[in-house]
Amino acid sequence: MVKSLLFISLITLPCSAGTPAADIPEPTPPWLSFSLESRLRYEMRNEQGLDNSHALTLRARPGLQIGRDTGFSAFIQSEHTLALIDDYQVGTPQSARFDPYVPGNTVIGDPENNELNQLYLQYHSDSLLLRAGRQRLILDNASMIGNVGWRQNEQTLDAALVSYTSGPLTVQYAYANRVNRIFGNDATGAVQALEGDVHLLNAAWKIGKHSVHGYIYLMDFSEQQFARASNNTYGAFTDLNFDHGSYHLEVAAQNESGQQPDYTALYGHVNFSKKSGDYTFVTGVEYLEQDFVTPLATVHAFNGFADVFINDRLGLTGGPAQWNGLTDVYAGISTQAPYDIKLSATAHAFFDDELDDFYGWEIDAVAVKQIAENTKLIAKFAQFFANDDTAFANDVSQFSLQLDFTY
Repeated sequence: MVKSLLFISLITLPCSAGTPAADIPEPTPPWLSFSLESRLRYEMRNEQGLDNSHALTLRARPGLQIGRDTGFSAFIQSEHTLALIDDYQVGTPQSARFDPYVPGNTVIGDPENNELNQLYLQYHSDSLLLRAGRQRLILDNASMIGNVGWRQNEQTLDAALVSYTSGPLTVQYAYANRVNRIFGNDATGAVQALEGDVHLLNAAWKIGKHSVHGYIYLMDFSEQQFARASNNTYGAFTDLNFDHGSYHLEVAAQNESGQQPDYTALYGHVNFSKKSGDYTFVTGVEYLEQDFVTPLATVHAFNGFADVFINDRLGLTGGPAQWNGLTDVYAGISTQAPYDIKLSATAHAFFDDELDDFYGWEIDAVAVKQIAENTKLIAKFAQFFANDDTAFANDVSQFSLQLDFTY
């Protein structure tokens, strides 16, 4: 009866005389906009010598923008991560500080956390972007500078950014004095944040379907425990797109910075992709000479989803490198399956930087289903088969299933 009365009142409301205009909700002002980035994920990780880990985590990032997309505006975003299944450990020298903490389990780097994720002021016009404050910064393909978007708590910078576009040319410069890492407020010191001086200069020139890019990244961190993360990197790459396929050709050189001893190291990445019918094929080689580090990269997107080499590539081991560099030879295939499911699989073979030592090989697979405009389901699997005669002697299996929603 109550439901019937409620329904009648709702359908007759527009016909009611004398309803004050103030009773009608006003639309949200155009200068005020809300956003939400949420993710529910189950993740399982198995590694030889450790107990299996299981995590079911829920992450939400509510945000508020004051101002329009052009002109002056302000943005604030918080970040909240909750462990619904907490049979894992975060895996840092401070693991016991985090919740959850299950000693002897494999590492899943998603601690429970509540923090300020982004807070900045900006000015944006057709050609100029000025931004100051805590912010997400992703440059190029995130192999050098990224937000570690795979983990629930993302990496941000306390920085000032200038980005200028004129025709085919885009130039960006950022200065940061703090890198907010993925471990949140329960961490301390350099596990929570890397402080120092970070200068990031990036330029891109579009030439028809092709582009040429250059970058200079100078990092001097004050934390002596992670001195290996300090570096000066100078690089360039080109993306070439032809009817027969696309090429990515990149080279970079790196030397010491801050408290680092003298060193020089090279980086290279060659990639070719080709679409044939319903399939896209890709093959490539990524090379990191010993001592080359990428401490601000989204490393999960490179060198296999099992993340076997992540600490050495980041340079955040707090001690000598485990590897003698890395040569990642990979090949993959992707296609659109029935029910609009995107499928991809990639095989990796990992060697040292002189091709003398074989670290192991890995198979990765991903399935993505766009459920609605703002909602998608992602399943991932990775299996690393180790060579027992190297520092990376443990097999690793990893599976995840996640639901992403954005508003």
